[in-house]
Amino acid sequence: MILVLASILAVFLAGAICGSFAMLVIGIHAEERRVMQGRGESSPSGMASRRLLSTQTCDDTPDHVPAGR
Repeated sequence: MILVLASILAVFLAGAICGSFAMLVIGIHAEERRVMQGRGESSPSGMASRRLLSTQTCDDTPDHVPAGR
C-alpha cells in the first residue's frame, strides 16, 4: 500500500514539474512572438524572459589576459 501511494505521489510531482516547465516555455515563446509583432508594451514576465534569454557567453573575451606583473 505504501508503494502504491509513493508511486502516485511521484507521478503527481513529476506531472507538476513538467507542467510548470511547459508553462514557462509557452510564456517565453508568447512573449517573443509579441515582441516580434512590434507591440512595445512589456510585462514583468516579458522583462524577466528577455533578461534570462540575453545572457552573454565568454565568446567576447580575449584569448590571453596579461598577468600585469
